[in-house]
Amino acid sequence: MYCTIEGMKLGDRLRVPYWILLIEVLFFYRQVLFYDGFVIPWDLRYFHLPHASFIAECFRNGELPLWDPYMYCGRPFSANIQAQLFYPPLALAILISNWAGGANLLYFLEWEVVLHVFLAGLFTFWLLRRLGTSQPAALLGASVYQLGGFFASQTQHMGAVNAAAWMPLAWLSVLALRDGPRRRWLAALAFSLAMSVLSGLPAVTVAVFGSSLLLALALALFKLGPGRLPILVALGCLWALALSAIQFLPAIQLSQLSVAQYRTDWLETGGGVPLAALVSLVFPNFYGIFDLKRYTGPWQPTFLYVYCGLLGLLLAGIAALVRRTRESTVFALLTLVCAFWMLGDSTPLGKNLYLLLPVFVRNALHPEFAMPAFALGMAVLAGLGAQQFLRRRSLLYAVVFLTALDLTLAGSGRPMNTASLREEPGVTRSSFEGSPLASRRMRLLVNQTFPPWRTDMLSASQNWTMAASLIEVPTANGYDPLALVRTMQARLAFCKGERWGSYYEIADLASPVLDLMNVRFVLSRDRLPASARFLHVADLPGHQVYENTRALPRFFLVNRIRKTAGMEEAVAALHSPDFDPRLEAIVEGPVDFQGGPDPPAGNVRVLAYQPRRVLLEVDSPTPAFLVTSETHYPGWQAALDGQPQPISYTNVAFRGLPVPAGKHQVLFQFAPALLWYAATLAAAAWALILLCALGGSWRLCAKFLPLAHPPPALLP
Repeated sequence: MYCTIEGMKLGDRLRVPYWILLIEVLFFYRQVLFYDGFVIPWDLRYFHLPHASFIAECFRNGELPLWDPYMYCGRPFSANIQAQLFYPPLALAILISNWAGGANLLYFLEWEVVLHVFLAGLFTFWLLRRLGTSQPAALLGASVYQLGGFFASQTQHMGAVNAAAWMPLAWLSVLALRDGPRRRWLAALAFSLAMSVLSGLPAVTVAVFGSSLLLALALALFKLGPGRLPILVALGCLWALALSAIQFLPAIQLSQLSVAQYRTDWLETGGGVPLAALVSLVFPNFYGIFDLKRYTGPWQPTFLYVYCGLLGLLLAGIAALVRRTRESTVFALLTLVCAFWMLGDSTPLGKNLYLLLPVFVRNALHPEFAMPAFALGMAVLAGLGAQQFLRRRSLLYAVVFLTALDLTLAGSGRPMNTASLREEPGVTRSSFEGSPLASRRMRLLVNQTFPPWRTDMLSASQNWTMAASLIEVPTANGYDPLALVRTMQARLAFCKGERWGSYYEIADLASPVLDLMNVRFVLSRDRLPASARFLHVADLPGHQVYENTRALPRFFLVNRIRKTAGMEEAVAALHSPDFDPRLEAIVEGPVDFQGGPDPPAGNVRVLAYQPRRVLLEVDSPTPAFLVTSETHYPGWQAALDGQPQPISYTNVAFRGLPVPAGKHQVLFQFAPALLWYAATLAAAAWALILLCALGGSWRLCAKFLPLAHPPPALLP
């Protein structure tokens, strides 16, 4: 039995282009996938792998990874959109990795990335077929997109690749909707947009949403679609936000509480791909980015590669400038707009427009990540140009081969997408930058107590921080653009930097706030002067380890509090030279506690410590205030002997509460209500998707269930 799409049989004839696209991608990434000693570089290893490793560990333990205890003294994990917790393909890759033993998680992530590149090509093929091109012309455009500048240069950014893969399906859905408001295509649009949200890189998601709306507007403007088409696409956008609510709503909350809100403090204008990068449309290595050891340019090298092949560029130019049709004009205009968007402040127009936007909009924009919209526009134009200019089928297939070969020779195996483990061993669960001793020794040091001591950095490798959850060595430091404002304000008591930063090393070893954060071990590339407070305890490859003999436990009692009205007053008190965390706590808001002049004689025992559940036993002869170095965040709840107890912001960023005299149990549990509300909304939106899918397939079901009668609401 055959099914048809626009009159095309999905039989053996159509399987050939799919196999060609898959072979192209597998050959492009052959070193990473099939050769030992090669991996996808940079962020996939140092940023995405630790996130995925933490998810994998929680899955193995039967837990939902809502809270990460390894970085920043704890941080919200499920709300961090970059973790991609709710992105189904990533969850599947992690589950398969766990089933296979879990030792090769990075390899499964690499396959997840590469298959998304193939998915991008497949959807582009469908998009061009919808535009009426022949199979080889559609294959050409698909090859340009999947092998071209964006995916070749941004392979390390798993979230960017995942989100950009869904863009051509979103454009295809917009094209289909111009024929009428069909529920199935509206559902397909919402689905593709929602998947781009769940992919985890909002900057690319904005490009997917924005380019889809621009396409709808252009089609309506050129009378290639009904005037209501932009409204239908806007409805699809709203439906997509509902589908992704389980990630979208907590992410909004986190962004409002994180340093991301201060992005415009340091980025005066919008950023974007350098105007100079357009040279790479003709000369892909004009700036020498294929050898980063010699590259000395002022720009980020991965944004200097927008190559789409010489034949791809020529055919796109033919479609846009020589043999124009109304549809090629629409896509030429769309590509031009996306080019200006991608270039950002590299052009006077982009710079001035950016400065006119509200601050909250400017904070969310990263113009350089509009690159996939430009790349897809060029790919579509290349396919349309091939259809208009190259009539002979054999010639078209020859051009497909030459274009794929050109793009592969130019972009495959380059530093942006392929790294050698010999030159850069990186970080794994059992080895730190090529040294098995380093990670093993640090785990032994921190695990002398339960829960483990924390570490911090003084002129040390950032990988100790970024890979904390991978090597399971907790740190008070962190590296995340969504770092909580309160956490960074607390760190600035012993670090130097601006309020918008996400990674700061120790600047003042004498600060008592360092002790407060449970920092027992300090890593440094250099030897520190002899000190009674910081004892040298280990000599690791490339690093020295010092033990802070005055570090406080994660949970302890004080007998005196300093009440403050809000965060600013609390920060000033924390930074003041007379603050001693051993004797007092800085507490915000109303709290019913009357302390005494002497430190309490009680103690705190940790009965259970899990990522989102902490159970303590507190024993004190007098009323006391329980101080923790555990980050507070909306969703954390406390109970004293089973009775709910309010949590106070303590010492700017942490959790604390008063406890009466005697022996008591205190339970801290992370159960964010917003997540469950968002999950309910998402479930309802996905149920609607299912109803649309059932409506589209009801006639097929009726063949097997002849007594079934579809309800009118499900009829197409």
